[in-house]
Amino acid sequence: RVFFATCPDAFTGAVPWNRRFLTRACFVVDTRGPWYVCVAALIAHMAPAMTSKETDAANVDSNGAATELWRNTRVLGIILVYCAIGSQLSVVNKVVVTFIPLPNAILLAQFTATTVMLLAAHYTKSIEVEPLTWQIARIFSPLVLTFFALLYAGMEVMKYAPLETFITVKSMTPVLFSTCEYLFLGRALPNLKSTAALVGIVAGAATYVKVDAYASYHAYMFCLLFLVAAVSEGLVAKTTIEKVKLNNWSRSYNINVLSIPLAAAQMLVSKEHLHFWRSDNEWSTKTITLLVASCIMGLGMSVATMWIREAISATSVSVVATCNKFISELVNWVIWNKHTTSDGLGAVLVIMVCGVFYEQAPLRVRGQGYVRAEICPCLPRTWFGASKAKEGAGPYGAV
Repeated sequence: RVFFATCPDAFTGAVPWNRRFLTRACFVVDTRGPWYVCVAALIAHMAPAMTSKETDAANVDSNGAATELWRNTRVLGIILVYCAIGSQLSVVNKVVVTFIPLPNAILLAQFTATTVMLLAAHYTKSIEVEPLTWQIARIFSPLVLTFFALLYAGMEVMKYAPLETFITVKSMTPVLFSTCEYLFLGRALPNLKSTAALVGIVAGAATYVKVDAYASYHAYMFCLLFLVAAVSEGLVAKTTIEKVKLNNWSRSYNINVLSIPLAAAQMLVSKEHLHFWRSDNEWSTKTITLLVASCIMGLGMSVATMWIREAISATSVSVVATCNKFISELVNWVIWNKHTTSDGLGAVLVIMVCGVFYEQAPLRVRGQGYVRAEICPCLPRTWFGASKAKEGAGPYGAV
């Protein structure tokens, strides 16, 4: 304690590592007796002092390591939040749409509730939501359309088929994403391990379709729509987020408020408003509670989706979303008997295990994503009216 009082910079990096280590040592062994302190302090002072350049370099390395640690911790936290909410929201939506088979009305309630909760938090000064303008609405329109189509198709799949069908079709998105990112977003092809994982996913999906005892025309038509919407939304989302600099609360508000008219129009077109009080709709305390819970979880999922889109790539997002279905499947099998056969479950487990081993392919040119002159690199450049890709093209913009 005496030595620390006379040399406080020993804990701040202004002395060499061996003196800092011994200073910490004498601080610890002080409880054993004064002789240990004197010996440790004497040895510490024998080390040469650091120059100013060495001190600056040590501080830079320390700050860089701390920044990288914080970045990795933040990304991990975002992934955990996304998985925790997403895995449970899938099960809750499946239960709600089973007892209240009105998917568009459910989506309308979720969009409206999320918008109202965000506005309430904004006016109570808890968060800051930037106002929606015509320019922002125009830029967000492609994302909103694909976002609504994705959720609508997912709800319809869960209405007509078990949750495992939804998990299977969702697990196919990395296969499509990796292809589209190679063609349009400047990424290389997957390595051998990732290719084997994608082959396993496709094989598992094909097996599931073969043994699916609840297969229906409506369900697989909406599965196809889901795949198209998922790929479109994933590719457009990253570009939209980078094009308009808003906080995540504002992004979530814009998407949900712009989705309300789409859900209302789809509900009127499908005439769901005429079926509210049909006998097959179970408006019990349990289902209403689950509907409210889905609205609250929808807000969390909306914000978590914006966070994860900002933090990692589209393919990585799809892989995370697929892997978190382990929890969804476990809960689904525990709470009721509305699930697939044992053969179908085995195929789904193969799909999810293969998804764990998939790795994001790197960019072909470091730091360079979408470049209009370099799309579809597997095809001759003359097909696109150019002899070769222009060098030094800017980073990717709108897709």
